[in-house]
Amino acid sequence: MLRRRWSAEAKARILEEALAPGANVSAVARTHGVSPQQVFAWRRKAIRSGEIVVQTRGSEAEAQSFAPLEVAREDSGCTSGLEIVIGDATIRVGNDVAPTLLTEAIRAVRSA
Repeated sequence: MLRRRWSAEAKARILEEALAPGANVSAVARTHGVSPQQVFAWRRKAIRSGEIVVQTRGSEAEAQSFAPLEVAREDSGCTSGLEIVIGDATIRVGNDVAPTLLTEAIRAVRSA
């Protein structure tokens, strides 16, 4: 198998396309005939070198934070559901809730 050499301009163009909001890195890679792993490696290298800066939500980078998790058990010792507090909103679900529904609820509360 031949190794291809990509110019700095070609890499930059592919990375710009891959970093666009909503872009699928694998689809971008296929379009240009490169493996997704290679695009991820180029991105990682560019981020580490400071050539590109990845920002989250809006114009300023935001640090990720984690909420404390407390598991409350009933007298029987098993959990019967889940309670998620996001700001002043509380989501209470049973243990049979579909993960996709829970994900949609969390996203809705966070965006409100």
